Amino acid sequence: MAIEERRAASELPAASVPPVPFTLICCSLCLAVVWATLSDQYAAHSAAAFLFVLFSAFGIGRFGTRERVLMLFAVLVTVIAFVKLGDGALDPVVQDLSRAAYLAAFMMLISTLRDGAFTSRSVLEIGRYLTSQPPGRRYFALHVGGHFMGTLLNFGAVSLLGPLVLRGVRAAEAEGDPPELSEIRLRRQISALSRGFSWFNIWAPTAIAQAVVLTTVPGSRAGTIALVGITIAFVLLWVGWAEDRVTGHRARLRFAERGFRVAPTTFPPFPVRSLLRFFSVGAGLLGLAWLVHRSSAIPFVSAIMISALPLTVLWMIAQSFSGSIAGSRTLLRKVWQLPRIAIPSGSPEAATLGLAGYIGILGATLVDRGSFAVFLSGADLNPVSVYIVVTALIPLASCIGLPPMMLVTFLGGLLVSIPGLGLDPTMLGLSLLVGWALNLTGSPFGATSLLLTRVVGISGITHAWKWNGIFTILSWIVAAAVIVAASRIFSA
Repeated sequence: MAIEERRAASELPAASVPPVPFTLICCSLCLAVVWATLSDQYAAHSAAAFLFVLFSAFGIGRFGTRERVLMLFAVLVTVIAFVKLGDGALDPVVQDLSRAAYLAAFMMLISTLRDGAFTSRSVLEIGRYLTSQPPGRRYFALHVGGHFMGTLLNFGAVSLLGPLVLRGVRAAEAEGDPPELSEIRLRRQISALSRGFSWFNIWAPTAIAQAVVLTTVPGSRAGTIALVGITIAFVLLWVGWAEDRVTGHRARLRFAERGFRVAPTTFPPFPVRSLLRFFSVGAGLLGLAWLVHRSSAIPFVSAIMISALPLTVLWMIAQSFSGSIAGSRTLLRKVWQLPRIAIPSGSPEAATLGLAGYIGILGATLVDRGSFAVFLSGADLNPVSVYIVVTALIPLASCIGLPPMMLVTFLGGLLVSIPGLGLDPTMLGLSLLVGWALNLTGSPFGATSLLLTRVVGISGITHAWKWNGIFTILSWIVAAAVIVAASRIFSA
């Protein structure tokens, strides 16, 4: 994608004003999801489900081919459910539409952090500092930063660090760097960020993937999964760094063939104050989410979603005092743009997540699990081969739009219930988590790819296949080798 296209994407809130009815539906959908999350009442879930249907219908003019195809499949799956289950399909349809609404609201609300990042001077200064580091050290900084910030902020880490990287690259281009150099720098830095973020899910207890897997696969041991997961994540840090060095070396050769030489980088001073301000934003989001979590007993990841918009407003108010946002009128305009423009601007990616989740979850209820279990029981399958196939199946299915959460819950619940396979619950749980992590860097429909489309402006195909395809394949090979070794050690 050209640098001009990314710039247009990053300035979407100022360039695209959605119709008022659609804006009201998007905001109402988010409110209904918050209500359902906090109260868990049937009326709240029904409202969220109904508003998701309105959101899909009114947003069809803003959606692309991908979302429209998913809408068609969603209608087909719904029709099949009512034909097969009759009136008994109403409850699962409403429940699954409510889950789809949650995924859509999560994407729209968490993306509002981008608007605070794009008006922050501190973000710009940190971005300049990070992008001016030697490539090897820069990779470690972004990979490790995305990894450990993800353990606390989940997708909020990508929403905060993504614009930071983009602004730093754009600032360097404004100072004279050619677009080709900016392109390769953005690729290497965004890849480092997304790779680091993706693999925290395999071990961190704060990851939603951990909660889903440990609930779906009874008997899986969280401590063992975390130990093996940390090992895989550490090895992949070096694998990613090595792949990044090869990418950089090839880029330098291309520039040399054109007679262009990359000038030595001049390091700016370490931005202590800007870094402290930036960490205060992360700490503020974490603290606000912790208060919501403690006061309501909802999952922490849901508390992060609920806290994103209020934190962005507070961030903008703080910027008005520091001078990043000049004047009260400008501040009010920026805050008004959050519900009016920023939330609905994420509607295409929100629809993708929600519709794909609905299709997968409802579709899983229509499968005859008993017949499938009989089929697998009759096959002579080695447990280790099952683990390896599971790790590959999840990202491959995600590439055609099937959500990893559906496959994880379906495969986990199904495979663990077939004693004839001789599977170890812990190794099965670990395999499911590896597949989930691989989906985040290897699938255009992965949540990381979709979120980076909003906050950075790169397409999911570019991020997943062009930039991270080789890394994802290498990651699968490494993870498979570790799973083979771990299955012999811990299943003995």
